[in-house]
Amino acid sequence: MYLFNRSISVNVCLEGETTLIVNGVFIDSNHELCITLAADLKSYTITSADGELRRAPHPDCVHTQKLIRELVGVNLNHNVRRQIQAAVGLEHGCTHLTDLTLECVKGLLQAKFQLMHRTMSPAEMTIQAEQKLKGSCLHYK
Repeated sequence: MYLFNRSISVNVCLEGETTLIVNGVFIDSNHELCITLAADLKSYTITSADGELRRAPHPDCVHTQKLIRELVGVNLNHNVRRQIQAAVGLEHGCTHLTDLTLECVKGLLQAKFQLMHRTMSPAEMTIQAEQKLKGSCLHYK
């Protein structure tokens, strides 16, 4: 018997030519959170953010839901963790909302790489991936 479980699901789609939409769901033994973010591909900035805390262990947790809109304007090119923590985390926010948002941003990055298939040759993609992912894991050391 498990004492605790957690699942995070992230789905990303392209809307139009320049907008990525990501839907994230975080469910564990005590929480259920969902967010939807839109990001502009050119500026790589969050342009809309919505979501809800459907289930939380404490009554005051639901107050952090209003912070989701603070994600609008977050620039995904640099200091992403710091910007997200300032918007929805730390002592005024929710660590789980921070975690879900960071997973959604990782999904956006992966989707951005998938879009390269539409405009680049395999050789160009390899070069771009190696440059952007250098130092991120064993393969790209």
